[in-house]
Amino acid sequence: MDGWLRHFDDDSQSGEIEGEDGKRYAFDFAQWRGRGLPGPDLPVRFEVRDDRAIQVFNRPEAQRRATSLRNADGQTLRKQLSHWALAAFVVAVAGISAGRYAPVVEVAALMLAWIGLRHVHRAPQRLRGYWLSGLAIVVAVGVTLWTQW
Repeated sequence: MDGWLRHFDDDSQSGEIEGEDGKRYAFDFAQWRGRGLPGPDLPVRFEVRDDRAIQVFNRPEAQRRATSLRNADGQTLRKQLSHWALAAFVVAVAGISAGRYAPVVEVAALMLAWIGLRHVHRAPQRLRGYWLSGLAIVVAVGVTLWTQW
């Protein structure tokens, strides 16, 4: 049965679990099979015998996605700007001064922006640059429309 550990007293080595059925079940530390020490509002899974909780352990949960990377020393690494996204922005801005060749330059900028978006999408923990690729697309389309007008 699933439930929540409502409280645990370290001195008496006992606690109380509220099951999904709304009932409360007492348990003692000898029945704890979970990771770490029991604490309040911890989701748990347990069995019931004689109105007591036995075989109490942490409720399994899905693996969480990493939000950042750390080096061997435990220091958080900063995300790097995708070089493809940066190249797309530079080429898109350079297309402003390309004159009649601006549409060709802007097509190159659009291709680089697309590669930049794929690059960031494949390694989001390590790279950033969605906004820069998007800005390159906006500039490329704007310059192309402006030069054709």
